[in-house]
Amino acid sequence: MTIIYSNFWDVDTSSMPLLWRNLPNANVVEITPDMIDVYEDIVDNAISQEEDTIIFCGHGTRNGLLFPDFSRGIYLLHENNINLIKARNIVGIWCYASSFASFYNLHGFFTSMFISNVNEAYDNGFYNASQDDINRISESFFARANELLISNEPVNQWQILIGCQVDLDDEIQTFNYQGLVNF
Repeated sequence: MTIIYSNFWDVDTSSMPLLWRNLPNANVVEITPDMIDVYEDIVDNAISQEEDTIIFCGHGTRNGLLFPDFSRGIYLLHENNINLIKARNIVGIWCYASSFASFYNLHGFFTSMFISNVNEAYDNGFYNASQDDINRISESFFARANELLISNEPVNQWQILIGCQVDLDDEIQTFNYQGLVNF
């Protein structure tokens, strides 16, 4: 299992390491903003070497997983290296990963818009959200995904297995979980 973690050093991506907690076989490829000169070879090599499960997480758009510096507009996973993916199981956890996966006909588990800070909450019509509540939702999501990885649940079942955990009284969690898809 390989995890490509685009670590922006921000509150949004801070709970992502819960995803691979207690996974002894996880190869975590952490890309940070200071890796501008070396990231491309590292990421492309990791993508091309993994044959079982590959997970991409961080910030992104429908164009791919972003390098952890918004100002550069560079992608770690994009149209030019998607053909390197050999993994049987693909997981994409970034905003609009599902749009990227749909466009490139990827099969696996993907998130859509996923609120991870108060600005995103406000932009999506949730005006009374606290960062603590949003952190709790993110931590719960990553802890649940971690449980699924540990128990070796098939990626094509994640939408159901995570989605059934939604608290319908929690508008942000409901919003986030409604965007989960399996292709």
